[in-house]
Amino acid sequence: MVSTRNHPSTFPPPEASPTKSPRKSRTSTPVPTASASSPSRASPSVVVGSVRERVVDTAQGALGNVQNGYTAISGDGGRGSGGWSHTASNVTLAWIAVSIPLVIWDSLYILLRPHTMAGGFLQWPLWKPYEIYAAIDYVYGQPGWDLKDGFGGGQGAVNVIEVILYGLYIMIVYNHGVKAAGGSGVQIGSGVKGWASGGVRVKGSKGNTALIIGFTASVMTLSKTVLYYLVEYYAGFKNTAHNDWFTLFLFYGVMNGLWVIFPAYMTITFGSDILAGLDAAVHEEKKQN
Repeated sequence: MVSTRNHPSTFPPPEASPTKSPRKSRTSTPVPTASASSPSRASPSVVVGSVRERVVDTAQGALGNVQNGYTAISGDGGRGSGGWSHTASNVTLAWIAVSIPLVIWDSLYILLRPHTMAGGFLQWPLWKPYEIYAAIDYVYGQPGWDLKDGFGGGQGAVNVIEVILYGLYIMIVYNHGVKAAGGSGVQIGSGVKGWASGGVRVKGSKGNTALIIGFTASVMTLSKTVLYYLVEYYAGFKNTAHNDWFTLFLFYGVMNGLWVIFPAYMTITFGSDILAGLDAAVHEEKKQN
């Protein structure tokens, strides 16, 4: 018998074929799970609600600005960029500066009669010039005082209210205003340095307040002065008929007429500013709707 041959070591394992890859084990693909840190997708109803709230807030804010008088208005006359504003022209400010001391002088003469009249202890020297006008207009003279003509005293009391209103207007304009190249109303010259051109601009609620005060005061002055003429006319010129035509025209017509011309100018100017602000508010509200 032939005996088997013993090998010193075991045979090496067979090598894998180069054309065949080792078989991979089949494993199930893991399903991704939502983690707490991953962003969640908002539902359509939440998105629509958020957008709706933003639109409503924006519309309400714009409407509130219109109601507060901050609507932007293009153009000159105190309505520049950055919001609504009131601009007092230099013509208006100059007239108020001149008229306030004169009206105070006139009011005190009327309200302190008879002490400010001829022979009164207060006449000299402040009211001595009133002797001239008291001889022209008997409302200011001795005949009016003796007859207890109440219209003179009444218009003197109204003068006090007007002075207070004009004083408030000037305080607001100069405390809260800034120089402007153009103002509402008449402009003579060009630029801030031009004669009677330019003005002082007041923005926001302070400008609104100044405008209403100025408009109220100018309407009071205009109405009172026109009424003064009408009362004399319908009374048959009983207080002025003794004058010659030149004296009547110069001292009664022209001098008193200044308190018709300038208050009428301010009434028109202030009224135009008020209408411009209201028109802008209506226009902005239509845009929002």
